Amino acid sequence: MSKKLLFALLAGALVLAGAGCGEKKETPAAENENKNVNQVITANVNGSVVELVEPSGEEEVVGEKEAGGVEFVEYVNKSVGYKIVRPDGWYWQHFIEREISEAMPGVFDLFVTDPNPLPGFGTGYLGRIVIEVSERSMDELARNVSDLTSSAVTVGGISATKYEGVRTNEMVENQKVIAYHFQKDGKTYRIVYTKINSTSEEEAVFQRVVDSLTF
Repeated sequence: MSKKLLFALLAGALVLAGAGCGEKKETPAAENENKNVNQVITANVNGSVVELVEPSGEEEVVGEKEAGGVEFVEYVNKSVGYKIVRPDGWYWQHFIEREISEAMPGVFDLFVTDPNPLPGFGTGYLGRIVIEVSERSMDELARNVSDLTSSAVTVGGISATKYEGVRTNEMVENQKVIAYHFQKDGKTYRIVYTKINSTSEEEAVFQRVVDSLTF
C-alpha cells in the first residue's frame, strides 16, 4: 500500500472518529416576558435575612389591552380570586401567605409592580403599585393614612375609601400617595400607588388598574 493511500485512510478515520465531538451550542433559555416574576426578594425581618424565592401563587396572564399609550395585559389572581389589567413590560411579583408571613404578618396575598426593578422587602418601598389582601382592620389601615384626604368611592362594585395626598417628611419628599381600602368576604384589600414627583399620566396608569378590578 502506498504512503499516500495510507495517509488518506488515516485522515478519513480521524474525521469519522471526531464527528459529533465539536462545540455544542446550548439551547437558549426562554426569555421571561414578565421580567422578574421569579425574582429573589430578600427581606430583613427583625435583623434576620429571609430570602423569598420563586413565588408559588397561582396566576394567569391572558390577552392584551391598551390605554393612554400604555399597553396592559389581563392578570388573574387565582389565590384570592380577583382580576385586573397590569402594565405590560413592568416588573411584577406575586406572593402568597406562606412566602411573606414572616415579613408581613397578617397578609394573605401580595401583588407588586413597578416599571423599575423591584427593591424588595426591608427597603420601605415595595413598588409603585401594590395590591395587598390581609386580615388587618380598616381602622388600622386608616391610621396609616390619616394625613391624607379621604373620600367615599366604589372599587369593583364594592364600597371603598380613597385616600390621596402628597407626603414630605424625613424619609421622602413630594411623594404622591393614592390608596383604596375596602373589605370583601372578611378580607381587607389595600390598593396603593406611591411615586415621588408623580405625573398625571403615571397616576392614570394606576387608576386604570384600579378601575379594571373585578371578582
